[in-house]
Amino acid sequence: MISTKTNKSASRPKRKFNTGDFKIRNLRYYLTETFRSLVRNKIMTLTSVATVAACLFIVVYSYVIQSNLNSVLNYLETSIGITVFVDDTLDAEEVGVLFQELLAVDNIAGAAFISPEEALANMAEILEDTDGILAALDGPNPLRRSFTIELNDIRQQRQTVEEINTLHGVANIREAAGVTDGLITLNNFIGIFSFVVMLILGVLAVVIITNTIKLTVNNRRNEIIIMKYVGATDWFIKWPFVIEGILIGMVGAIIPLAIAWLSYDGLVDGLRDSEFAMFVQLPFRTATELFPIFAPITIILGVGVGVVGSISAMRKYLSV
Repeated sequence: MISTKTNKSASRPKRKFNTGDFKIRNLRYYLTETFRSLVRNKIMTLTSVATVAACLFIVVYSYVIQSNLNSVLNYLETSIGITVFVDDTLDAEEVGVLFQELLAVDNIAGAAFISPEEALANMAEILEDTDGILAALDGPNPLRRSFTIELNDIRQQRQTVEEINTLHGVANIREAAGVTDGLITLNNFIGIFSFVVMLILGVLAVVIITNTIKLTVNNRRNEIIIMKYVGATDWFIKWPFVIEGILIGMVGAIIPLAIAWLSYDGLVDGLRDSEFAMFVQLPFRTATELFPIFAPITIILGVGVGVVGSISAMRKYLSV
């Protein structure tokens, strides 16, 4: 006798997994799988976090150093400038012509005339000449007429000095081109060095994160293949591994940020209290000026490295 009962389970359509779009109702599954994977491969996870942290630590402190160097260069633009000494043979009218020619130079923001009497008074103030020693000197004032020059861009100081030297009536020029060039060279070197090291460590971090996630993927390869055959989308399978990469990158970014942020003001205060206290007037930037702006960028970089590593680890196993 043939049974007329229908097999309800057989008549039901096969249950498909949810679509690849990230959905809140799938979040519990994603997080469970993510943390299970992190704990299972804890040694590789710690290695990945440490590599990302080392990479971003260099990025953070390179940014801090460059930001302070730029601040110092901007300070030099407004405080040091250039002093142009006038030839003693020029009369008042020719000095006026020289003044207009200086203002016409592209990189000069402003110029101020300093008479010999003003220069002597300034020197007395700098030397704290309370007893009037300079005023009591015999003979005429030995100081020359001069112009103090403010620059638009101190990085072009050497070119500006060369142009000023071509003007008629310039006796000599006092400038700090050597110091400025040294700061600019140091700034450029730090930028190039940090970029190269960041690139090398960034590639290394991606490789280690990729290998970390590959361990989990390899352990679950049969499960992943079955999920693919029963209708799971690529992104439904990918999300736990992507979240794993995001967490590794995020933690790897937060660690150097926290260390740098907490130690920065102490390092600056220590520098000012040390034998380098002569630099106390230099405008070091504070932690509150630097890190609130740079912190999100650092975290995004860390997350980006983690995502790249996780997606590259999954590519082979989704080609079913």
